[in-house]
Amino acid sequence: MAGPAPSSRDRAILQALAPRIDPADPGAQNNLGVLYYEKGMHAEAVAAFSRALELDPRMALARRNLEHVHRESGYYDRRITELREQIGQGADEVPARLELGRVFLAIGELVAAEEEFRRLLELAPGHPGALTQLGLTAQAAGRHDQAAEWFQRAVTAEPESAVALLYLAEALYNQGLSDPALAALTRAVALSPEYAGIHHLLGFILGDLGRHEEARAASRRALALNPALGQSAANLAIAPGSARRPTPPPGSMRSPVGGPAPHSALGLAFRSRGYHAEALREYRMALEAGEDRPTVLAAMAQVHLLRRDFGPALDLYDGLLERQPGNALLWNERGVCLHQAGRRAEATASFRRAVDADPTSHHAWNNLGVVLAGQRGSADAEAAFQAAVRARPGAVEARLNLGLLHFGLQRFQVALEEYRAVLADAPRNPVAWNGIGMVLMELRRVTDARNAFARAVESDPQHAAARYNLAFSLSQLGEFEAALDETRRALELDPFYVAQKFVMTLDLQPEDGTIAVAPDLSSDVAGAPGGDFSFDPGALDALFEALAPAEPSAPQSPAPAEAFALARDYLGKGLLELATAEVNRAVSRGADRGLATSLLGEIYARRGLHGEALERFRSARDTHPDDPRTLLGEASALLALSRFAEALGVADQLVAVTPRSPEALVTRAKARLASGDPAGASADLEAAIAEAPGRPDLLLLQGEAFQARGELDAALESCRAALAYDARLAPAWMTIAAVEEARGQEGPAREALEQVLRILPVHAEATLRLAELLCRTERPGQAVTRLAEYLLAEPHMTRAVLLLGRALHQDGRPADALLAFERALRLEPRRADVHFHRGAALATMHRYTEAIAEWERVVALTPRGPLAETARRHARSARELQAIRQTEG
Repeated sequence: MAGPAPSSRDRAILQALAPRIDPADPGAQNNLGVLYYEKGMHAEAVAAFSRALELDPRMALARRNLEHVHRESGYYDRRITELREQIGQGADEVPARLELGRVFLAIGELVAAEEEFRRLLELAPGHPGALTQLGLTAQAAGRHDQAAEWFQRAVTAEPESAVALLYLAEALYNQGLSDPALAALTRAVALSPEYAGIHHLLGFILGDLGRHEEARAASRRALALNPALGQSAANLAIAPGSARRPTPPPGSMRSPVGGPAPHSALGLAFRSRGYHAEALREYRMALEAGEDRPTVLAAMAQVHLLRRDFGPALDLYDGLLERQPGNALLWNERGVCLHQAGRRAEATASFRRAVDADPTSHHAWNNLGVVLAGQRGSADAEAAFQAAVRARPGAVEARLNLGLLHFGLQRFQVALEEYRAVLADAPRNPVAWNGIGMVLMELRRVTDARNAFARAVESDPQHAAARYNLAFSLSQLGEFEAALDETRRALELDPFYVAQKFVMTLDLQPEDGTIAVAPDLSSDVAGAPGGDFSFDPGALDALFEALAPAEPSAPQSPAPAEAFALARDYLGKGLLELATAEVNRAVSRGADRGLATSLLGEIYARRGLHGEALERFRSARDTHPDDPRTLLGEASALLALSRFAEALGVADQLVAVTPRSPEALVTRAKARLASGDPAGASADLEAAIAEAPGRPDLLLLQGEAFQARGELDAALESCRAALAYDARLAPAWMTIAAVEEARGQEGPAREALEQVLRILPVHAEATLRLAELLCRTERPGQAVTRLAEYLLAEPHMTRAVLLLGRALHQDGRPADALLAFERALRLEPRRADVHFHRGAALATMHRYTEAIAEWERVVALTPRGPLAETARRHARSARELQAIRQTEG
């Protein structure tokens, strides 16, 4: 079971880890999910596990963790109900069905997932997201041949999609078809040469084909593009001891680079993806095969350390150090292991042995400083951090730790100088700017602190602590609205605030680079404050002036479209987490931040978070006021939020920028139609159709505009023209049904609705409208049959259950109607119209007291409006009938 509400220490752990998480690292997302779960934060845990699985669908550990949370919290049951209700209430079925299928896929209900994706294909034939998700579903079921077929269809639908080609290559490789897989990857590389996943898979395939030099080059290229592929992470499980590491993909049991030590190389490949059990198995095989024993044992010790198996790790380190007593790297790693195991005194001794063996080991000096900072006598910690800086002047973590040490001792002038030294080499370091802001807050220079925190946020928009601090400073300055906005953004990034903490560093293998381990959360500075200090106010002005960004000589040109091509490819497939990670990666490579913000807005809009999307689009317009995509996104978000007048204003700007764009004209047409200007909408649609003839969606929208103008014959003509291009266009038949009903032609209206249901048997709106039409034409029995069939597929749709009750009542079956109304009230207990019709059924059965009570509930729930007035009238009539029956009795 998940634990109690998080303590301040637990919050510190979460806050310390969250800013360090790579959005493209599935292992890190999984581990964050475990921490969230352990603190009882189920929704956040589910989101993190889902991100991990989208980034690496084979990560069985994350899937098991997700299933555990689902079983315990019922989160996905509620989410499935919500999505089905959205579909039933007339929401856009395409994104809702896509998400519903992905929910089923996430919890391993593959049959249900496939059914939803196939329904989506019926709604939108050739939808790339549906085809891709069907391939992923088949792959999850181990049906690699079917997966390849779906991915091939996705490639056929979008020949320029590098994502679809990569998935196709992987499915082919899983079947042992290396040559066709290589051909697909070769096409993908030409389309997206900076797609790290392509090069990563290329390394395996080329190694399998014996082309080892090319395999090495591909692997190096993958790591250069996405360093997370070469970083080790200790993957956590919710139930320790019961979870196993995920099974590697078929074909990955080969080294991607070949060479004389294949088991060691494969062990490194496994650990690069966090598959530590498999890595240890390969290292054991390496020992049996006679590969270099000290190297293999050191690698095994590192894996045990990453797995937090401190006992086996220490045994290995002790054995190695008996033979290599002067190895500073081993002493440092042993010290980290001891420190993480809580054996601080022994850790201190081990770090001292490391620096004695190699006085230039900046990692060991830094880690020694972290341990000493928690003990009495800060001078020793300061000396250790300074030694780390001397050993490596560019050791950013050591300088930041040194600044934090001085800050804790209230040596604010010296702390500022340390943070300034970091910024001299790295002007955009967010931790340094955040540290400067904390110093300034202590000195009550709130305005300057706000500016420093703003610099931190500008450098790293995902830095939650800096956003919290910025909110605090804004609040003290009386800018409460801005403070509330920053707090909300910070809460999105991390639900808890924690002060800056010391950080230990660990150098594993050259291939892995330097990684940060969990910070020493108990190492708050011990010792007396520094007492008097001399703070030079001029130093602060010099700091901001010296580090102020140079004014650009010319406006920054937007990044080329290719910078975000891969992110848009992911977005088109519905792979939103991968799209987000790729946007962040593109920005890290120097892509335009304004265009990145706009693309993030599109991702938020795809999630249905239109308010968040609007905020991103408006932020992007600060730097790109006339970008067509940004204007289109903002107008669409405003339409989704029912802010039609604002949407029309933005749409006008969009048409001014791109006057011949069909999408711009359609967007303004929708805004005009929603604002009550169908004539203007018709004019825009005529222009759009002239620019893009043969598009049935434009003809359909034109039919809706004619319908709004009351030109019913013209509306029918437009809809039939759309159907001439696509006879299965269900929205066109829906509009025809509405027009025929408006003309009083109930027979043709019914035929149109029947046609919709032949195309999509579970179309919610068509089912409900047909049932209502049947009830109006005195055919309630047929309506009951239709609704009963629909509810077998969608049992949680309140509107359908309510209409079933009304049809049963009209069909002379009030007792059955009551059962339907009771079921509807279980779904939505405070729904006034259900109470109203339940009262009518009770009155039919002469149960007047209960009927009056139901109508009084209607008035209590909705005191004003026609439904309440009708309920009052019915209640009065029921009281009179009740009195008459009592008199007669």
